[in-house]
Amino acid sequence: MNRYFVTTTASLERLDCYRVARDFARLAQRLPIANVVLRDQFRRASLSVFTNIAEGAGRVAKADKRRCYAIARGEACECAALLDLLDDAPTEIGELLSRVIAMLTRLVG
Repeated sequence: MNRYFVTTTASLERLDCYRVARDFARLAQRLPIANVVLRDQFRRASLSVFTNIAEGAGRVAKADKRRCYAIARGEACECAALLDLLDDAPTEIGELLSRVIAMLTRLVG
């Protein structure tokens, strides 16, 4: 493992939003959703939340950071809408998603 990767990962780990989004994305990837289209869209959106947060954290300019965080927030809201279509989603995933949206709202503001 190269030094750049270790340093970058360590700095991302200090960002609460990144850690919560990672936990959310991990749960989202394992969530059993029977509808294939819904499952694929939910998984893509959850990964997009996570990766846009990482991208924003890596940006230097504040405007660039905000843009990435705003995209992540939009994807998180999409995940929330998709969760509304599921009858048996675990409460934990909704709680993590709510935390991510709240943190992103502050980061965008």
